[in-house]
Amino acid sequence: MKASIKAFMMTIGVISATLGSQAQSTPQKVSGQVTQAENKPVEFATVTILKATDSSLVKGAVADISGKYEFESVKQGKYIIAATFVGMNRVYSNSFEVKNAPVVMPSITLTANTKSLKAVDVTARRPFIEQKVDKLVVNVESSIATSGGTALEALEKSPNLTVDKDGNISMKGKSGVLILIDGKQTSMSSADIAELLRSMPATNLDQIELMSNPSSKYDAAGNAGIINLKLKKNTNFGTNGNVTLGVAQGVRPRYNAGLNLNHRSEKLNLFGSYNYGHREQQSDLYIYRTIKDNKGTQIFDQTGFMHQRSDYHGAKVGADYSINKKNTIGVMVDLSMRDAERPNIGKTKIGYQGLVDSILNTNAGNVDKWKRGAYNINYRGILDSTGKELNIDLDYAKNTDRQNSYITALTTDAAGQKVFNSDTSRNWQPSSITIKTGKIDYSQPLKNQGKLELGAKVSFVTSDNDARFDSLRYATWQPDTMRSNHFIYKENVNAAYVNFNKQIKAFQIQLGLRAEQTNISGESSSMKKSQEGVVKNDTSYFNLFPSAAISYKADKNNTFGVTYSRRIQRPSYEDLNPFEFYLDRYTMVAGNPYLRPQYSNNFEVSHTFKQWLITSVGYSHTKDNLMRILEAEKDPATGDTTIVRYKYMNVAKSDKLNLNVSMPFTITKWWSSFTTMSLNYNAVQANVNDNKVKLDATTYFGRTQQTFTISKNTTAEVVFMYISPQITDNELFHMRSMMTLDLGLQQKIMNGKGTLKLNVTDIFKTMYARGEFENAGMNTNLRSYWDAQQARLSFTYRFGNSNVKAARNRQTGLTDEQDRVKNGGN
Repeated sequence: MKASIKAFMMTIGVISATLGSQAQSTPQKVSGQVTQAENKPVEFATVTILKATDSSLVKGAVADISGKYEFESVKQGKYIIAATFVGMNRVYSNSFEVKNAPVVMPSITLTANTKSLKAVDVTARRPFIEQKVDKLVVNVESSIATSGGTALEALEKSPNLTVDKDGNISMKGKSGVLILIDGKQTSMSSADIAELLRSMPATNLDQIELMSNPSSKYDAAGNAGIINLKLKKNTNFGTNGNVTLGVAQGVRPRYNAGLNLNHRSEKLNLFGSYNYGHREQQSDLYIYRTIKDNKGTQIFDQTGFMHQRSDYHGAKVGADYSINKKNTIGVMVDLSMRDAERPNIGKTKIGYQGLVDSILNTNAGNVDKWKRGAYNINYRGILDSTGKELNIDLDYAKNTDRQNSYITALTTDAAGQKVFNSDTSRNWQPSSITIKTGKIDYSQPLKNQGKLELGAKVSFVTSDNDARFDSLRYATWQPDTMRSNHFIYKENVNAAYVNFNKQIKAFQIQLGLRAEQTNISGESSSMKKSQEGVVKNDTSYFNLFPSAAISYKADKNNTFGVTYSRRIQRPSYEDLNPFEFYLDRYTMVAGNPYLRPQYSNNFEVSHTFKQWLITSVGYSHTKDNLMRILEAEKDPATGDTTIVRYKYMNVAKSDKLNLNVSMPFTITKWWSSFTTMSLNYNAVQANVNDNKVKLDATTYFGRTQQTFTISKNTTAEVVFMYISPQITDNELFHMRSMMTLDLGLQQKIMNGKGTLKLNVTDIFKTMYARGEFENAGMNTNLRSYWDAQQARLSFTYRFGNSNVKAARNRQTGLTDEQDRVKNGGN
């Protein structure tokens, strides 16, 4: 980073020194572009124009984010262009002559300087955070806090992100983030994505890209924006790989292993990876609920203990073949599976006026076998020398899930002596989700540093969920028609977009528009007498999603930006299922076939000072909020009003305002710091049980990361995080504050090819959840504890050529529809 600043400052000096040159009699403009492998631009490359006779300097310039440069007022004569960037070889153009017309130079392609700058050293010197024009970039390997950890824990320690105990991710105080891996979705539910990221070593990640207002090129889904996880790639010809082993111990043990391989020849690139994770998690839940009725105040004092065990296997293989310099085809297969067990023991004490008169004991054994296969065929073509590019992706993915459970419930008196009621049930819940997509993207450079992007996409999704319940009655298993249900959901989305980029002096302008037309069909069949027959819900809707971004570089120290985007969050497939079933006698879960998508308008203003102080202010207005609401329910058969129902609903609207500050800087040669802070205001208007609920809260989030260089091969890190009281997006709970202190130590061994990392999280056991919710005479208090305190040790070894050329980074067509798969669990 220091080398980059020096190069930039030297370039500015060169530009300043040449401003006083005399005017030319017949001035002309000389322009061109600096690129690297696969025709990618070299952002902010240093470019100079030299006299061909003696190579003396004429002028200097800095390329823009598209790698494009231009020199004004160049006299007639013969010249050459020189281009360079930190870590890359200086490249000279052929001699050319300026006469009486502007000159457009052929593209100059830079290559990595492998002799003077090893790839490993470049990675080590990268800052933890970098502000780009349209995104915030986190360089994962620059943080020891992720040592021995998982990809999900790396997200936890990224600026403006929070991750709850269930793996749900929020960005800048907003939920509904769209997760991409190497530019593509993972065809998983949010729960399954969390499981994937928990099983993936953080050492597999190269960068995390955070986009709060993505362009129209991306799917419109994702209420809070997009997070793109870029896996590690390699850089030159040859064979390369790395292996990672990790172990952690909290209340329960967990361990993982990963292998990455890459081989590249002149025309063929082969790549593959395998990850394994064994995870055990102890979760303790305490819920105290009171309901006021004519008899007084009824109490429900519930405790639950879960010991989850899961084994995850994930493998990816692929190949890219270069037909020639301009055309590349590729294939990729991504397979994963998970076996999980979630035994759960619960006890609920029930009574009036503080006196317990009965106890409900539940014992549940849950087994989940989940598999996923995703397949991609792609083509990339450079259509001409001006940089016109065409990308085509065809994708197919299928998720299958087999969930079985065995549940016993026993109600006794307060002493546990007399049995009032008992119930034993079992269930099978096979499900499958099939996704087919095709997309095409075209980009064309325009005159005067402009760029036009066009694209279209079509997707087809079929979700099939078949829930079958049996109850044990008089020692015989009998079908339970009150709980069984079969739900089939089909969806087709047709989309097209246009995106325009233009640099005008110090301004970078991006305008885009995306159109999406959605057709859905839902069909639910039930054996329940009150729901006999088939319930259908068919609908279609059309939406436009504009986006805009303007960046202004006021001077070498200050850059200002303004962004806007309209986004959508569609209901998950399972949440549209109208079926209702009981978790226990007093708790039920219900789907809602009348759910509508939620829409949000998002604005953000940002300022970057010397890549040191990054500040942004954002506002979003969301209508038809999708929220899971905890509401009181009345049993139509018995009139019982003590039942609680979990149900997703569209609950009016919300407004969110956030202020975010990030400060990465070096204090001394041996001490660097990164601090991020967010101040969020959230106001929600909802309608629960025909009662209008208005809630608002101001939330503060802060994380500071201090890194200390002890020696050439030894570094240490201290991380502290604090989350103030807040209102959750689901259930609208008022949550109390949480905090954690983590310590990390890293040691390079084996001549730098091996790395040992030790990390201890939540040293003082302060990371647990507490909250309450009150509505319509019902008050609910909860406390939740999980395995937050852990000691983790990991070892990473890199072998082979450390400069193997990268696998092509591409975006497949699997997009937001895949993040809505909710079958399975974690």
